[in-house]
Amino acid sequence: MTNRITENIQTQLIQVLTQLPLSSQEEVLNFAISLHKKQKFQQWDAASDEEAAALKSEFADEDLAFAETALTYYLPQLQQEDTV
Repeated sequence: MTNRITENIQTQLIQVLTQLPLSSQEEVLNFAISLHKKQKFQQWDAASDEEAAALKSEFADEDLAFAETALTYYLPQLQQEDTV
C-alpha cells in the first residue's frame, strides 16, 4: 500500500473511531488486537520446518535452564502444600 492510501485509511479510521461511544471503541480495539495476534500466528505458521527446527535448537539450552530452575522451586512448594 502506498503511503497516501495508508494515511487516508488511518485518517478515516480515526474519524470513525472518535464518533463511536467508548464501549464501541473498546470493541474495535479488542478486534484490532486480535487481528494483530492472528497475523503473528500466521507468520509463525508460515515458517518452514527447517526454520522452526533452527529456532528450537537455538533456544533449547535456555528453555532447559528455565525449566530446571522452575522445577527446583516447584517441588518444595508441592511438598509444602502436601503438609498443609
